[in-house]
Amino acid sequence: MSPVDEAFIPLAELLPQLLPVLPDLYDADAGVRSRVTGLDVETPVELDIVVDADGHVRLGGTPPIYHVETSTLPVFHAIRMVAVRDGEEAD
Repeated sequence: MSPVDEAFIPLAELLPQLLPVLPDLYDADAGVRSRVTGLDVETPVELDIVVDADGHVRLGGTPPIYHVETSTLPVFHAIRMVAVRDGEEAD
């Protein structure tokens, strides 16, 4: 099994880290509660794609590493995640 480049995180580990954890907000004095029921996050990402000799594909990702303009810029991909709290409906 070939690992992804050490500068990258396996995509299955990276994606949950990109979603913020937003607790319910509650003001007992005002009697108000706010609850986030879903998120829609889109972000640039650099990908590392490795195909093993046996055909298994390993995907790694990282936020863009390079921020300096050069004659040949890296290709940035975009990833979009939609997360909906259990028991809620997505739009």
